[in-house]
Amino acid sequence: MRHLVTGGAGVIGFELVRQLLEQGDEVTTVDVGKKGGLGDLDALAARHAGRLRVLRGDFAADRSLLAGKYDAIFHFAAIVGVQYVTDHPYETMAVNMRTTLNALDHALESGCKAFFFASSSENYAASVDRGHAPIPTPEGVLLSIDDIALPRWSYAASKIAGESAVFGAARAGGFTPIVVRFHNVYGPRMGPTHVIPEFLARARQRVDPFPVFGADQTRSFLHVEDAGRALRAVLGAALERKGGLYNIGSDIETVISDLAQIVFDVSGFHPKVDARPAPPGSVRRRVPDTTKLRALGFAPQRSLREGIAECWAR
Repeated sequence: MRHLVTGGAGVIGFELVRQLLEQGDEVTTVDVGKKGGLGDLDALAARHAGRLRVLRGDFAADRSLLAGKYDAIFHFAAIVGVQYVTDHPYETMAVNMRTTLNALDHALESGCKAFFFASSSENYAASVDRGHAPIPTPEGVLLSIDDIALPRWSYAASKIAGESAVFGAARAGGFTPIVVRFHNVYGPRMGPTHVIPEFLARARQRVDPFPVFGADQTRSFLHVEDAGRALRAVLGAALERKGGLYNIGSDIETVISDLAQIVFDVSGFHPKVDARPAPPGSVRRRVPDTTKLRALGFAPQRSLREGIAECWAR
């Protein structure tokens, strides 16, 4: 099969590209390289001669970069990271929406069997906080924005708009629409703007006291290799015309203070914890209902402790 993966230099995109190549498929990936990682793609291309094409460029501005016909299109390129989004809300909206519409326009013009859109658990976070959604949270819940003027919510707004665009385009194009809502995927290639690499960096720097923001909040964490396996399971369903929404994540709810303790144990560094309030707009609890994903035969293989130990070693 032939696939297009946008954002292939990112943590999830790269792992998906790697696993698709390992199973014998051909992949084209497009990435502007804003956060690095293009060298990793070049190395991957060298190991799979002739089956990985790496394109560098901004397809938000130049849709011709997406040229070609593919069985599946995985649109993962986006601006992410709470701090960057908070500092650049308009750029977040503009880039995320333009790339999504350009990728969908290409799918409409060239045709494909399935279109995957990387969405987010942020889309329903406000519903959980307001008591309008259960925990664990299934796919079919109310999507909401808590405070539309708060810059943090520009990311979720772009993803909600993207979900709607995918289903609308699928009606016109006849391809199977797949929206995957990721829940705190982590891995050794992850940059320093997420909680696990932030904790690991502080442990390596021996920061004491050790600041922990929102220590009583919860999240669910999924290793990127498991995320790649989950995506391939959903791809199998999509090729059988089983589209729709899928939560991609772990159904194990982890308190942030417990996450810090795992980092301390793995690193051998046990500082005094400096518990601080969570950033504005940060949700109290987050854990997905993964019943739909597990029905495809998927189950995580990497425990959180094992995954963090790997990240620490790398």
